[in-house]
Order: sequence, then structure tokens, then C-alpha cells
Amino acid sequence: MARFNVIYQSQETIHAREKAFGEWIEYSAVVTIKDGGKNPVTIDMTFDSIPPFSIELPKTHTIRAENLTQAYAKVVKFLNRNGFEFK
Repeated sequence: MARFNVIYQSQETIHAREKAFGEWIEYSAVVTIKDGGKNPVTIDMTFDSIPPFSIELPKTHTIRAENLTQAYAKVVKFLNRNGFEFK
């Protein structure tokens, strides 16, 4: 199996607002882009705020995609599935 080099990596914060009650949550994320492979973009998300009252969210979540736009579209879809809006 080939090893690909990391060409970009950054620390990001993802904020989301609950649709029903307006509670805010925060995920710390590490965005990594490699120079090859089927899904070279990875977003490793770690829950980093007070858990909301009504919904159980995963503590960690990893997203893999072909490009950065698809990766953030998957973040939005993940948050919508759990009742939150990406902000």
C-alpha cells in the first residue's frame, strides 16, 4: 500500500446551531489534505462543548472525501442528520 504525503493540515472549529431549541455546539476539527489516494481530504472532528440536552452526539467523527468542497458538504449532511445547522 502506498504512503501519501500530507501537503496541508490545519486546525479548525466547526460551529452548529440546533434547529429546534437554538443550542450551539462546537467541534474541533483537523483538516488534512494528502497528495494522492482515492479520498485525499480528511476531516477528523472531536466534540468540544457542552452536550446538548435533547440529542446524543458522537464524540468523534471522521469524514473522508475527494475534495474540500465534498468534505464540507458531508459535514453539513452529518450535522443536519443530528438536527443542527452548520454556521
